Amino acid sequence: MEKLLFNFIVGIWLWLGICSLALAELAGRESQNSQNLPFAVNNEEIAKAPLFALIKTTQGYFEIRFFKEDAPVHVLNFQYLAKQGFYDNLMFYRYFPGYLIQGGDPNNNGTGGTGYIIEPEFSSLKHKRGIVAMSRIRGSKNPGRESNGSQFYIALGNAPQLDGLYSIFAEVVNGLDVVEKLRVGDKILEIKLSQ
Repeated sequence: MEKLLFNFIVGIWLWLGICSLALAELAGRESQNSQNLPFAVNNEEIAKAPLFALIKTTQGYFEIRFFKEDAPVHVLNFQYLAKQGFYDNLMFYRYFPGYLIQGGDPNNNGTGGTGYIIEPEFSSLKHKRGIVAMSRIRGSKNPGRESNGSQFYIALGNAPQLDGLYSIFAEVVNGLDVVEKLRVGDKILEIKLSQ
């Protein structure tokens, strides 16, 4: 009887320990998710946000048009970082021919970001050639599919397998030939926003 009681107490103790760890991780995750973004998100900011960005790279220029209605927080985030010069001189660090080119990582290897994450903004937009979307937080501990704060990719072909899994926030409207020349090591030199 004593052994049964002992096992019961140990079981309860272990269960409470596991629950407290899970709650602590959840609280940390909530804190990270609800961490204040360094820019304002409201209807006024979204309405006055620029519609285009001209991106100068080591291969030339290309222009993107933002989807302000479909992914307003992602658009404001990208524009905030561009205004700060965050993307200047960052490399494209991942390239898959005919699939995508990826950049926006201050570590230039897929491990970096801004220190905050963005809740997903999924829409009916499809991954087609020229679509610009945010990368997700790496690892298996991202069931909510939150976006990395700065890393983005450009689709180099149709990729329906990515639809509904990543937040699409823009598309290339000019200079897709330049985008298709980009390779690992090419850099973003400057981003200029415009209406």
